[in-house]
Amino acid sequence: MPARLQIKAEDCSPLGQFILRYLEENQISMNRLAELSGVPQPRLRGACFKGTCPTPETLRKLARVIGKNHLELYTLAYEGRIEQLPETAEEDSLDRLIRELFDTARELELTAPKVLPSKAKIRKALLELGFLEENADRA
Repeated sequence: MPARLQIKAEDCSPLGQFILRYLEENQISMNRLAELSGVPQPRLRGACFKGTCPTPETLRKLARVIGKNHLELYTLAYEGRIEQLPETAEEDSLDRLIRELFDTARELELTAPKVLPSKAKIRKALLELGFLEENADRA
């Protein structure tokens, strides 16, 4: 059984809380996860705390070991940092939308694209999903 962690969940970002759950569920230590992922233990530990900004490379390395897409970890790492949501949006609507996209992709056995789609492709997909242009209501 791994040593008791000195990090408290209440001090952690959503990513840190996810990492702590992963360690507990898999009965491994932070040091072991650092070894498996190739992320130095101090960097891994630091990525767990609120207000930290783990690098995309750290998130990619962790994702490979944990079995998640690195974009899912990125979402957890930066959750709550996206500001100026529309006034009508619920506080957690963006997070729920991103998680739903990944859940659906997993169910359909799809993987995330290696290259970010163009804004035009993203716009077309959003319109097909039922999103409306802001000025469409005013016309």
